[in-house]
Amino acid sequence: MAMVSFMFSDEATSFDPNLTTTYDPSALKPKTIEGDPNTIDGKDVVFPLSEEQYGQIECEQIGLNAPVYWYDSDEILANGVGQSLISSLPGFNGPIILSGHNTTYFRCLQDAAKGNVIKFHTNYCDYEYTVTKVQVYNETELESLLIDKTRKEKEELIMYTCYPFHAISGRKTDRLVVFAKRTAGKDVKWREQD
Repeated sequence: MAMVSFMFSDEATSFDPNLTTTYDPSALKPKTIEGDPNTIDGKDVVFPLSEEQYGQIECEQIGLNAPVYWYDSDEILANGVGQSLISSLPGFNGPIILSGHNTTYFRCLQDAAKGNVIKFHTNYCDYEYTVTKVQVYNETELESLLIDKTRKEKEELIMYTCYPFHAISGRKTDRLVVFAKRTAGKDVKWREQD
């Protein structure tokens, strides 16, 4: 019964992990590069260590609100959303690949729809992404797609979870994937030294 309650709970289970964080919503954001108000100097960005929370992701339309960790270990996925190490941080002009369990933090992805606005908060900038597509892929097909996406210089938020949501037994080989384009936030660049 405990397992069934866990799987169908409306709230994400909170564990007491030894995970660390650099994310501080009250931290001052870095200044923009002089003469270019849409960029942040890369030297001012604190890069996360493995298994460290560096952001928070939310979407009011579907009830998403989760910590984002750099890496996607079992411990991380029990406590939030994990980011693939082959992907980029927000603002770095590459794909941002996030995964989460469909019984906890990413359960709400079943309600995602084109046009939803996703907010991604980091210490260095707040970003917004607008959902462009929601689609189901076989896990092998998705793996190839994600590798192909990492070869392109295009910022895109990609969130995925196991599918279907209500299957209790058996190994799930499909993934529900939400794609979103950046609609607000600053680019991170390294300023050339004089």
